[in-house]
Amino acid sequence: MGAPALIALKPAPVIGCTCKLPSGFTVSGNASRGPKNCADPAYKPLTWKSSVTKVMVGVNKYEYRYTRGSVLTIHKGTKVSSLGFTTTGYGDANTTVDTWLSSDLSDTGLIMACYLDACLAGNDSTFPRKEKILAMWNQGVIGGSYLPANQTTAWTKAKVIAYLKFLTAQVV
Repeated sequence: MGAPALIALKPAPVIGCTCKLPSGFTVSGNASRGPKNCADPAYKPLTWKSSVTKVMVGVNKYEYRYTRGSVLTIHKGTKVSSLGFTTTGYGDANTTVDTWLSSDLSDTGLIMACYLDACLAGNDSTFPRKEKILAMWNQGVIGGSYLPANQTTAWTKAKVIAYLKFLTAQVV
């Protein structure tokens, strides 16, 4: 019979990373480690609202588009419903992208800022794709229940909003 062994357990470090996908997000403050090539945090809504570029599209004809390194084809006057967003309780069919970007902490501002970032950088490894952002809004905020991949508990509106704040580097 041998002597009893003493085993010291050391907790693994837990670090936050802005490339967290919904499948690994918690609002407990314990964010799992992401890949080394994490994306920058999403722009905040008011940053997107102020990052409009005048783009020439014809002789003496300009369009105003959002930019973050490259120009998006989403114009500030684009109707959010045409992008796939349900507007119930948050405007009507004529509500525009620019209208939703009116506040850094509004539900609509958070979702639109993350959507615009997803259009540029969404790849499901460092930032959610725009389809996931749409599902979070339509199912989680409007419908009250969004089930991320690899999770068994659906997110409520509050958890979706907490995740959007996390993506935009705002306090959760």
